[in-house]
Amino acid sequence: MKTTRIEPTLSAAGEYLRLQAERIAEDPMTNSVFALAQTLFQNIEQGETSLDEVGGLIDETHLLLVSQRAERLRERHAGARPEKAWAPVRSRLDALAGQGFEAFRAEIEQARGGIVFTAHPTFVLSPELRAAIAGEAVKPGKRARAALEKALQADARGWNRSITLASEHDEAQMALLNAADAQQRFAALVYDVARAHFPESWKQLRPVLPTIASWVGYDLDGRTDIHWSHSITFRLNEKADQIRRYHARVQAILEAHPAATGLAALLERLDLAASETALQAAMFSGDLQNPEHLVAAANRLTAEGPGRLTDAAEIVAALDDALAASDGAGDLARDLLILRAQVESQQLGTGRIHLRVNAAQIATVISRELNLDADERSLGRLALAELSRRAAAPRPVDVNFADLFLEQSTARRQFMMCAQILKHIDAGSPIRFLIAESENPATVMAALYLARHYGVNGKLDISPLFETPEALETGGRFIERLLDEPEFAAYVRRRGHLAIQLGFSDSGRFIGQIAGNMAIERIHNLILRALAPRVPGAGLLIFNTHGESMGRGAWPGSFEQRFDHLLTPWTRTRAHMLGVRIIHESSFQGGDGYLHFATPELAETTLAHWCAHLLAPPPESAAADPFYTRTDLVWDFYRALRAWHERFFANPDYGRLLTDFAPGFVVTAGSRQTRRPSGAAGPRALRAISHNAELQQLGIPVNTASGIGSSLQRETDRLVDLVNTSPRMRSLVQLAWRARLLSSLPVLRGYASVYNPDVWIAHARASTPETTSAYRGVYYALRDGETALSVNRTANLLAIDLDRFDRLLARLDEAPSTVTRHEDRINLHVVHGIRQALMMHAFSLVGRLPRISERHDTSLRDIIRLVTSLRIGECVDLLGRIFPPSQDQLTRLSSVTEAGGAEAGSAQYGYDHIHASIIAPLDRIDQLLHRISLSLNHPYDAFG
Repeated sequence: MKTTRIEPTLSAAGEYLRLQAERIAEDPMTNSVFALAQTLFQNIEQGETSLDEVGGLIDETHLLLVSQRAERLRERHAGARPEKAWAPVRSRLDALAGQGFEAFRAEIEQARGGIVFTAHPTFVLSPELRAAIAGEAVKPGKRARAALEKALQADARGWNRSITLASEHDEAQMALLNAADAQQRFAALVYDVARAHFPESWKQLRPVLPTIASWVGYDLDGRTDIHWSHSITFRLNEKADQIRRYHARVQAILEAHPAATGLAALLERLDLAASETALQAAMFSGDLQNPEHLVAAANRLTAEGPGRLTDAAEIVAALDDALAASDGAGDLARDLLILRAQVESQQLGTGRIHLRVNAAQIATVISRELNLDADERSLGRLALAELSRRAAAPRPVDVNFADLFLEQSTARRQFMMCAQILKHIDAGSPIRFLIAESENPATVMAALYLARHYGVNGKLDISPLFETPEALETGGRFIERLLDEPEFAAYVRRRGHLAIQLGFSDSGRFIGQIAGNMAIERIHNLILRALAPRVPGAGLLIFNTHGESMGRGAWPGSFEQRFDHLLTPWTRTRAHMLGVRIIHESSFQGGDGYLHFATPELAETTLAHWCAHLLAPPPESAAADPFYTRTDLVWDFYRALRAWHERFFANPDYGRLLTDFAPGFVVTAGSRQTRRPSGAAGPRALRAISHNAELQQLGIPVNTASGIGSSLQRETDRLVDLVNTSPRMRSLVQLAWRARLLSSLPVLRGYASVYNPDVWIAHARASTPETTSAYRGVYYALRDGETALSVNRTANLLAIDLDRFDRLLARLDEAPSTVTRHEDRINLHVVHGIRQALMMHAFSLVGRLPRISERHDTSLRDIIRLVTSLRIGECVDLLGRIFPPSQDQLTRLSSVTEAGGAEAGSAQYGYDHIHASIIAPLDRIDQLLHRISLSLNHPYDAFG
């Protein structure tokens, strides 16, 4: 059958899609994406288009998508011009200084928040590609473009298979280094403004800088591969690096100010401490399962000696002495003050530690201590009261590394590790103790009991994480119950603040991102309301944990919009009215988050925007937003939207969509497992990042774009009016319509057609005799039709909802038109059309395999199913063993001395023709599909 040949260029493929789309008016069943896929498939099958030509088309499209991503990154980062990004911060500091020295001091000497680098598995792009994107964003040009093209064309499958916790930690450390340099820039700006406004008193200031933290190497939630010795080793290496940085800074100050001779002793002290700490790290990185190695490492770390430095207060005291001896030298004082501010913030680490465990691990301790059933989720007030009683009268114990080695409880081990870190590594740095999936106050009280038991409560901020629908629903009462316990209220009072963590990813997975955002804002305010009267004067530390994509809580526009989306102006206004000081932290997750700190320029512009957010008062207009007065309509909308997503999430067709072939689109992006090790099956077994990544790869970011059209259909007029008049409601709906721009039902239906047995029978009837049997083989593998049926039923549900949403959008101010949306999706349709063609070609190739011997314990049907599950790499490896390539066996056996060889026959044995015609093309397809998966992350600016 002769078909049209599409030139393998982006412009030709796009034009073909437009021509096919014109047929929709005559035939509503037309699917332009699958039409492109089928034509490309036939072009490949008939030898008119080679896989290398298809690869060129993929590279062309990928380059366009990644260039657009770099352009958006540049725009968000003020053109990658730090001086432009710092200008609003300088203006705000000048305005504060205009209020007088004491007012200025009060503002800059209080904790306001910070940033946290997490180990979420979003390292899908190789370091080379991420560096090339950053280079294109910071300094576009021929050199940057060449680096980008080179990185795109590399076979990155090896990178994705080789990601380890150690490599993630190395990348986090690079991000932390650039963040620390940006933090230094902020400290310099504070002192420069103060020096200009208060020449007589500026040296008295001790600014509290935005904090920098990381949980990479310390997060045990959902993973069992991080031994306590790994965390200790990471921390010792971080300490050694940080002391070296302090040494370099002191040396630079000495070189610039030779008269500051008092710093020489500090320089020598830091040199000895860095060397000793590096030696300790090396010893802890050995085999600590060997008791002799453990004893040697532990004794080295705990022994007194000239290189032992466990408290940054010693460095601060030396800097204070140098300041006192500076004799009014302004520039020297400035350098010393900036360094002191960083030492007080960073202490003896490259970043503050965030440890994380799961509530279930704490519950295990509760059940052992109180003989309660750990599976009982309520646990009740009796357990809370008993734990409060125990926390009030703790029996502190001293622990050593032998205790840590022998302890079997994960939760207890983490508290013991905190004790050892504070005693022997870094006594001055607070440690965050995050408890994931917190749904019961008793878990937090148990953590306080354990903290006091091990003597670390004075430096530990125990923080429940609210992320599940139930936790978001009951979190306000959760905190009320805790604060009603005198022991917990006293703990908060002594720490100066209550610490909580909010999870945007899981909340958006279960109830949709829009409803999840609303629930998180609600819990912010419920906790503010609970805290203010119970612990007057205490602050509220809110750690908003989100990814870089819309589906995991990141606003896709400017940093200002993003930060206001995470912690709304109305909430900040409300906190001020209640007299609660908010300390706001935000996450930068994995490789996608680290991209914002990939270069000094990007790090500075990111932190400058963050500082502007922390320093800026909320706009006065926030209090008048009708979103907060028309609560009947708002919360009716929330309930309807949440219910739609909960029904959709439980739909078995949706579950099949996410667990059938779609996981094959998602490449390895981190060292953590993509599925939860135990618990429910189906979508609930997927982690939020994997769940969202599959939706991105399918072209349906439904957890953000869907549900709004089906909510409050009888109240559409009132809803439209609210969206057009309320900044908060508009920002929520804008998030959904941004996701709608990337949603494509033709793409989803195209994948259904790939798995439709009717399609393969039709191809078999129209094909040549050489390929008919191959197509029939695919048909037999797919003939139950369940995959195609489930995908199409899911598409039908979404079609109804999105059509309603489109009608709503048409009535909103400044919403994008249908024509604009369709044109903006053309390039994405090209990518999906290419992928569907390659999938079909892969199915066809394995359909041509000869019969497989029973000794291999597999069948041709099994091989086809492996490929239809998109486990093509596994298939290539398996076929390589079943059909080995030829090799000159006779030459390799020529050293045999016994007479013979007359029956040896040909020296070549193997299946070269199968390798050339099937296995090698399959491997090439696997490589191309991998590139496509990478390219489809760029429109979302993130993986998952």
